This record gives sequence, C-alpha cells and structure tokens, in this order.
Amino acid sequence: MIDKELLEQNTAKIRTSLSVIIKIILVISIVYALYFNLWRILFINFLLLILVLMPYFLKRQKIEIPNEIEIILFIFVIISFFLGSIRGLIIQIFFGLALGFVGFSLMLILYKNSKIKPNYSLIFLFALSFSLALGTLSELGKYYLKLYFSYEQSMADYQFAITSLTLVFIGALLACIIAYLYLKGHRVKILNTMVNRFKTKNPNLFIERTHSPEEVLELIKKGENEKLEFKSTLRTNIHTNEFDRKIELSALKTITAFLNSGGGTLLIGVSDNGSIHGIEKDHFLNNDKFNLHFTNLIKEHIGNEFLPYIHSELVLIENKNILKVDCLKSEKPVFLKFNKSEEFYIRIGAASVIIEGSKLINYINNNFKK
Repeated sequence: MIDKELLEQNTAKIRTSLSVIIKIILVISIVYALYFNLWRILFINFLLLILVLMPYFLKRQKIEIPNEIEIILFIFVIISFFLGSIRGLIIQIFFGLALGFVGFSLMLILYKNSKIKPNYSLIFLFALSFSLALGTLSELGKYYLKLYFSYEQSMADYQFAITSLTLVFIGALLACIIAYLYLKGHRVKILNTMVNRFKTKNPNLFIERTHSPEEVLELIKKGENEKLEFKSTLRTNIHTNEFDRKIELSALKTITAFLNSGGGTLLIGVSDNGSIHGIEKDHFLNNDKFNLHFTNLIKEHIGNEFLPYIHSELVLIENKNILKVDCLKSEKPVFLKFNKSEEFYIRIGAASVIIEGSKLINYINNNFKK
C-alpha cells in the first residue's frame, strides 16, 4: 500500500514537472514564431498552450479535472511535437474536439441546475456554436496581430484561416456527436469511465435537479432496481402509525449503499409496489420541518462531508409530496453511524447489503482511490 502511494505521488510530481516544461517550450516557441513572423507555427502553438492551460483555468473555477483527462492531454501535446507536416491539421481537430466537449458540458451543467428540461438538440447546437465562436476569436486575434506588426497578408492567409476553422468545426462536430450519442444511451466504456470520474470529483455540478412530476412518475413505473429504491415513509411505521427508529435506519442504509456503490435515487413516500403515500404520513408540521429532520439525519448518521454527494427535493404528485433523494458515488468510503457502531453498505441488485471483514477491505481497496 505504501509503495502504491509513493508511486502515485511520484507520478503526480513527474506530471507536474512535465506540464511546466511543456508550457515553457510552448511560450518560447510562440515568442520565436512571433519574432520571425512564423504565423502558422505561432497559431498552432498558441492552440496547444490554450489546451494545456485549460485544466488550470477550470480548477480556478473550482472544477476538478480527472487525472486521466490531464494525462491524455499531456500525452497528446508531447506526441504533437513529432507529427511533422500533419501537426497543424491534427492539433486543430483536437482543439475543436476539446472545445466541443467543454461547450456540451457547460450547457448540460446549466440545464441540470435549472428547472428547464434538457433539450439535447439545443445543447448540440450551442456546443457547436461555442467551439466555432472561440475558433473565430483565435483567427481574429491572429489577423489583428498581423496588422499590428504590419505584416503583409495574402490570399493564402485567408484560405488558411478558413481551413483552420473548418478543422476546428470537424473536431467540434465529432465531439458533439459523441456526447449526443452518450446522452442517448450509446456509451463507450472509456468515455463512461471518464464521465463518472468527472461527476465524482464535481458532485455539486451534476446532481439532478428535477422538479417534474412526470419524470418522477416514470421512475416509479420502472420499479425498484440497483439504482432506484422506494420507502413508504421516513420515520413512521405504517402498520402502527407510530415513529420508528428502524424506519429511519432503513432509509439511511439505502443512501449509504448508493454512496458506496454507483449512486442512485431514493424516493420517500412511495411503497414497494409503487403506490404513492407521500411524506404526509410522517406527520411533520410542515415541509420545512421534514427537510430539516432529513438533513439532520444525514449529518448525524452519515456525515457533513458527504452532503455534496446528496441532493434532495420535494416533488408534488397527486397532491402528495414525495422526497426525491439523488446520490452520487462518493470518493471515500461511507459508514453508517448508529448506536455507537459503524456499518458499511453496498448495493447488490435492488437490495442494500452490509459487508464486513475481508470482503469490506477488498471492496474498499478495489472501489476507492487511496
């Protein structure tokens, strides 16, 4: 385990050093190209510099980039130095790909944090427009830079600008098509892995914020499964109509299991057979009291640090309120604390199962990054 941690630390140091070296080389190359009026080299290296700096700017906005994405970017930049005559063509297509994915992700995040139902066709068009707009800005910058240095421009320069924009467009179009197909359920394993890593590192960006009763009804129709579970109440035993700690514990077990597994959704106020009871059976004075009690349960028995991975909201269906709890996979193991003991749950099929001993150790080693 120590060797693994040392290896990861050394890898991170090497990657950081390599990143600094690449940036220095690109800046020197840009200055050299500017001094000798090598505009095409200047433009290509400038695009590379933007790509290299992109993770830095995103981190400044508190958006964490998975290590896998940064490694792929660094490998591409290094390889690009050896591409010869096709270097400019490949870099511009890759630049378009990166812009396309950024534009698509940006619109998707904005939709997820609003009450508007995502329109994937509009997201597709925005991502494409976003990429072309930034590509055009880079061409305009190059044009006015040449004017500033009194560089004589020919028809070939304009043709090169159109070619550059076309290549950026091709890259962005590929990115948008891949992202669109992904959202429609056609998922490539490597892309699915990186998306899940990005969601895990940025839980506040990708928690579903659904206020649509129709979407919740569609969930209920699917029935319970590995990613979905129903609970009739939060704290009331429907047979005795009295408060029962075991009922609370049951909901908390499910949430803990979702956090430790691949995430999922818990609907409170819905029975196992899909009948809608609503949270009214829990007999709180109002919805605010219910929400406060639920949040306090999470804080007390799961922990404050896991709140960013949990989003809850009340949805009104058939004049009854249902609590919809969306959970993302946690980056750290989550233990349910109850009666001075700690228990570890995972999802197996439609059930939340406790694991202990060597199985627990193996699961944590295999599913959580050290």
